[in-house]
Amino acid sequence: MIVATVFALWFSVYFGEKTETVVAYILILSFGILHGSNDIRLIRTITKSDSKSSMFKVLLSYISVVLAILVLFFYFPILALITFIVISGYHFGEQHLRKKIVSYSIWNTILFTIYGLFILFMVFSFQSEQVLLVLEEIMGMGLSKSVLDYCLIVLGALLFILGGFYFLKQRITSNVLEELFILLVFFIIFKTASLLWGFCIYFIIWHSIPSLKDQMDYLYGISNWKTFKLYVKESFLYWAISVLGLFLLLWFLKDRSFNMISILIFFLAAITFPHVIVMSKLEDEA
Repeated sequence: MIVATVFALWFSVYFGEKTETVVAYILILSFGILHGSNDIRLIRTITKSDSKSSMFKVLLSYISVVLAILVLFFYFPILALITFIVISGYHFGEQHLRKKIVSYSIWNTILFTIYGLFILFMVFSFQSEQVLLVLEEIMGMGLSKSVLDYCLIVLGALLFILGGFYFLKQRITSNVLEELFILLVFFIIFKTASLLWGFCIYFIIWHSIPSLKDQMDYLYGISNWKTFKLYVKESFLYWAISVLGLFLLLWFLKDRSFNMISILIFFLAAITFPHVIVMSKLEDEA
């Protein structure tokens, strides 16, 4: 992942902003959406439900959640955005730390959330100029950069305290220097890359691809090119529907003056909520 990250940062230096933007959207629409496109299959595997009726119920429930989140964003955008940020923080933290935690505790959930939120607020704080515009567009109200900075500081302090406790009590198997190095890598990514490209590097290299590997390990017992092709084949229809849904959302919002990043947030929020539930169940089963 380090090599891929270095290459991505090099790419941003030697290619223009337009190329970088196009590649970022291609990666998000491919690997980014793909890693959540097999949720229906995962639900059926976890619940051991193979009948057509159970599949229909799962599909209907999944679509209902997605539509409900979109409606929430249109009518209660502040509540929806805050919830999305917190849920995303938990999801990112769980993806990175879950396998390194020794035993179950309610504090694990708090640690996952703080860790993921710290990563997100690094993005928000370091790319505040663009982020504040997006937040104002979605929420209909402005925020100051100091709010983002204070949140980052508080989250950093909480992560230091709780993370330090986990290491002192040997509740986490990874090396503290390794974890600090990874956070330093994230710092460099978000500090040097643009908002979209920095998020793309983290979302694809550090989240989506590891998540794909975990899913393939669970579904097929191993992750390699053969099982990746099988995964793509089984999830292609849901992936295509998701991409079509994004373009329909773009068409629906074409007269509302939203920029692409704001619309992408609406879309990612809608598919993130059910995906987080599925991945948490998968982690419990693994």
